[in-house]
Amino acid sequence: MKIFDLHNDALTENGAVDSSDTIYAIWTTQLSRKKVYELISENKSKMLAIEDCGIFFDNFDSLLSCCKFMYIGLTWNYSNAFGGGAYSYESLTALGKKAILSMNDRNMVLDTAHLNKPSFYDAIETADKVICSHTCFYNVNHHPRNLTKEQIRAIINKRGIVGLCLVGDFLGGNDIETVIRHIDWFLDNFGDKNLSVGTDFYGTDKLPEGLKSYKDFDRLILEMIRRGYSDSTINKILYKNAAAYFSDRDRRLL
Repeated sequence: MKIFDLHNDALTENGAVDSSDTIYAIWTTQLSRKKVYELISENKSKMLAIEDCGIFFDNFDSLLSCCKFMYIGLTWNYSNAFGGGAYSYESLTALGKKAILSMNDRNMVLDTAHLNKPSFYDAIETADKVICSHTCFYNVNHHPRNLTKEQIRAIINKRGIVGLCLVGDFLGGNDIETVIRHIDWFLDNFGDKNLSVGTDFYGTDKLPEGLKSYKDFDRLILEMIRRGYSDSTINKILYKNAAAYFSDRDRRLL
């Protein structure tokens, strides 16, 4: 079964770029502008995204113009000129709202993954298209990087998708059973049309045991089958929901 990964950090961390159905996020927090532009130029044939636009506070439009990114995340975990990250308290700034309006003009998708609640809800009001590329669920494990039920509903109301992350701290455990617990909760509350996968491979060293690469997903699939998940639901979560969401871009995925 194919996997569409909404968030992989391989380009930033010199990891293996081994899947065509993967969005490779460029995590800019510890990079120079020059290095970011180099990574973009060298990898334009891939599906690219930006995680943290802080260093582009004074030339955001130039960043948007250099590539048709699959999505843009304004912050990382802390506040910057655009707004507040998950471990800060600031709301979206005037510059952040202006950035989102520029994205709207270009039909670009905003990633809410690292926004705190005030900035998240400001962004929801401003953005035309929103997703959360990699997160887990606060109602299952109380962690500041996780989305609440209300936040997930807000994304779905915007016709967005949510990528389930494989970071052990967010999951609240380090095994496949914990991953299934988050999937079960989402399906029980929202059904199977908006859940996807955002592994955060190469963005964490706290991956669940037995689920540390794409080939390991066979183990997750077997567990989902054992628990009675239909082939249709498994395919939606692992591939179809994300592929369908991005199918109107310049890349044919279906």
